[in-house]
Amino acid sequence: AQIRKLKKNNLGLVFEDKQEDVVEQSKTQVPVLKEIIKNRLSLDEAYPNNLMIEGDNYLALSVLNYTHKKNIDLIYIDPPYNTGAKNWKYNNDYVDKDDEYRHSKWLSFMRHRLNLAKDLLKDEGFFVCAIDHNELFTLGILLDKIFGEENRLGVVTVVHQARGRWMDKNFSASTEFMLVYSKNKGVNIRNVVIDELKKEQFNLEDEKGFYYLKDYIVVQGGGGGVTRKDKPTFWYPIYVKKDLSNVSLEEKKGYEKVLPITKSGRELTWITIAETFIERYKQGEVVIKREDGQIVIYRKFREQQIIPTHWIDPKYNATSHGTLLLEKILGKNIFEYPKSLYLLIDILKLTAGPDATVLDFFAGSGTTGHAVLELNKEDGGNRKFILCTNNENNNGSGSGGIAESVCYPRIKAVING
Repeated sequence: AQIRKLKKNNLGLVFEDKQEDVVEQSKTQVPVLKEIIKNRLSLDEAYPNNLMIEGDNYLALSVLNYTHKKNIDLIYIDPPYNTGAKNWKYNNDYVDKDDEYRHSKWLSFMRHRLNLAKDLLKDEGFFVCAIDHNELFTLGILLDKIFGEENRLGVVTVVHQARGRWMDKNFSASTEFMLVYSKNKGVNIRNVVIDELKKEQFNLEDEKGFYYLKDYIVVQGGGGGVTRKDKPTFWYPIYVKKDLSNVSLEEKKGYEKVLPITKSGRELTWITIAETFIERYKQGEVVIKREDGQIVIYRKFREQQIIPTHWIDPKYNATSHGTLLLEKILGKNIFEYPKSLYLLIDILKLTAGPDATVLDFFAGSGTTGHAVLELNKEDGGNRKFILCTNNENNNGSGSGGIAESVCYPRIKAVING
C-alpha cells in the first residue's frame, strides 16, 4: 500500500501534503473582483462603504491583500467546525468523520487562509475565531504559531445553548469558544462596558466619556477599608475652599480641612498619596460636593469593566438571537446555527473602534455585517464591514445559495430598516 508522506512542524501539527486546488490555481492566475451593479445598496454618501464578496475566501483574501493590506482593524471568523457533517469541502469533496486525514486537511485549509488574513490586519488589529471542541486544541496550536502565543489575549467560553444539545452522548455541549489574538504584543481590548446592568451605573458623562462618582476614601464592601495605621502616607488633610472652587495641601484662610474619616468616625485613608490627588484634581478627575453640610470628595470612575472568560448572558443564546432572529428577518429557517447578534455586537465593542474596518471571510448568514450596522446605529459609529461567503447551498434544502438567499437579503433587509 502506498504510504502517504506527511509534513510535520515543530509543534506537532500534521498538514495535508497535497496542496488545495484553489491555492495551486492562485500561483498562476490572479483573482479579480467583478462588481454586480444590480446588487449595490445605497442610502447616502455619508454612510460607510461596505463590501460583500461572493466566492472562495482564499481567492477573496488574495485580492484583499492587494487592496486592504494592513488596513483591517478586526477579523472575526466562524469557520467550519469539522464535525464530520457534510458542511465543509476540501478540494470540492465533503470531508466526513471517517476520513483519517480530516484534521490535517482542516489545518491546511485554515493555515493558508490565516496566513493571508494576518497580513490584512493593522499593527494594532485583532483576530477573533469562533470554534467548538472538535478542533479547539489543534486550532489553538495553529493560531499560537501564526499570531504568537504572546499575542493570545484569551480563550472565551460562550454559553450559546444553556440546555445543551439533546442528541449529544455523555456530556451535552452547551458552549462554544472564541480564541482572541492581537496582531502585536501590547495591544489591548477596548476599555468599555458590555454588561448592560453595569453600563447603567456609568450615569455621568464629560468630554472624556462616561463615569460614575466613587468615594476618594478607600472603603471596601462590608464596611471595611484601609486604616490610617495600615498606610500612614495615604492619611493627610485636604483643604477645600468654602465655595468648593479650589483645593490645597496646605492650610489656608477660607479653606476647610477634610480628612478620610467615615461618618461612623473610622480613620481610613485616601486612595492616593497627596501629590497624586493634586494631579488628578488638576486633570478634572476629582469632584467635590457638600452633602448634609459636610464636604465629600469623589473621584471619577471611568467606564471600564473586567471582561471574564465565561460569557453566560442569555443574550448570547444562538437560538433566540441567532436562528429565530434570522427567521424573523427572512421569514424562514434557511441557515443552520447562526451566531447571536448580540455576541457579535459585544465583540465589536471590545475590538472595533467607531471608524474600524471589520472583515469576516466565513460570513455565512451575515451576522457580522448586521452587528456592524446595529452598533453604528447605537453609538453613531462609522464602522465598515467586508463580508466574504460562497454561494453553496448550506443545508441541502434546495432553498438557494448562502450568498444570494441568506447573507445578501439579510443585509439588505437590515439596511432598509
